[in-house]
Amino acid sequence: MNTERLEQILASFPSGRIMVVGDIMLDEYVKGSVERISPEAPIPVVNLHNGKCRDVRLGGAANVFNNIATLGNRRVLLCGIVGDDSDGALVRERVSAMGADPGCLITEPARPTTIKTRIIAHNQQVIRLDREERSPIPDSCRHRLAQCIIDHAPALDAIIFSDYEKGVITPELLEEVLPKVTGRPNLIVAVDPKFSNFKYFKNVTIIVPNRKEASGFMRHEIKNSGDALAASRYIMENLGCSSVLVKLGEQGMRLVDGAGLDVSIETAAEQVYDVTGAGDTVMSTLVLARTAGASWEEAASIANVAAGVVIHYIGTSTLTSDQLKNAILHNKFTEP
Repeated sequence: MNTERLEQILASFPSGRIMVVGDIMLDEYVKGSVERISPEAPIPVVNLHNGKCRDVRLGGAANVFNNIATLGNRRVLLCGIVGDDSDGALVRERVSAMGADPGCLITEPARPTTIKTRIIAHNQQVIRLDREERSPIPDSCRHRLAQCIIDHAPALDAIIFSDYEKGVITPELLEEVLPKVTGRPNLIVAVDPKFSNFKYFKNVTIIVPNRKEASGFMRHEIKNSGDALAASRYIMENLGCSSVLVKLGEQGMRLVDGAGLDVSIETAAEQVYDVTGAGDTVMSTLVLARTAGASWEEAASIANVAAGVVIHYIGTSTLTSDQLKNAILHNKFTEP
């Protein structure tokens, strides 16, 4: 990809109309140091450093949204559930602060806002505390979410389903929504799946599983690039999707479509510090680039580099379009 083509794609990042649907959560990082083992139990005692100032970042589907917004697209919509609590209010505040419309955030008083608190000492995660409710959302919430998606669909260029198995993406929601959005001309329907709902994502544009998810769907372990090709074809045949991009970690990615495209993309990462949120970065950059006029191959290559940047840093991270351009053109993975 030459500089002129790259700049053309990046310049069009702000223009796409994208909706992210899925499990909204917050990632909290509490940093400290360990100097001794507790006399009460064989566990480390962490002396907290940032106890007064919370380090809270948008996570899950909200991280996909945050990546898109940070890359310059403020037309992106986030559609999901938050609790009637201070963390839910924080999600709304962060979405509004990005210049995006929070109108598709639905408050469910009976559920807490999902938050994952990671205790980190000496750049290593000691423990993670999850506050969440993973049961399917109530029917009333599901209908409101479905109606929001259907109402906005005619004006969208892409819908991303970001499934973390926290109860927002359900077979019932997909049955209500997918027939009304798949097959629409010029509407990309992209999926970052988990195990339980994988088989329900039928006739979408592109599915982007990791190695474990694709192996689970195929019921055969993916050990090499050839296995990834077989898995991609199996997914397309069984779900009727147009394309599959399998994330293979240190082995890069495999992009396959029904028209005969088969591309292996080498990983751009030189050193890995934390893969938290890297899949969100791949999905957000992939779809953003595609709505900006990139081919799927170009979009996957751009997304691969974006992931190579964010995994250099601890915790859920994003990057700007300038940092992405610098990494692509100069192979420089500067801090987001």
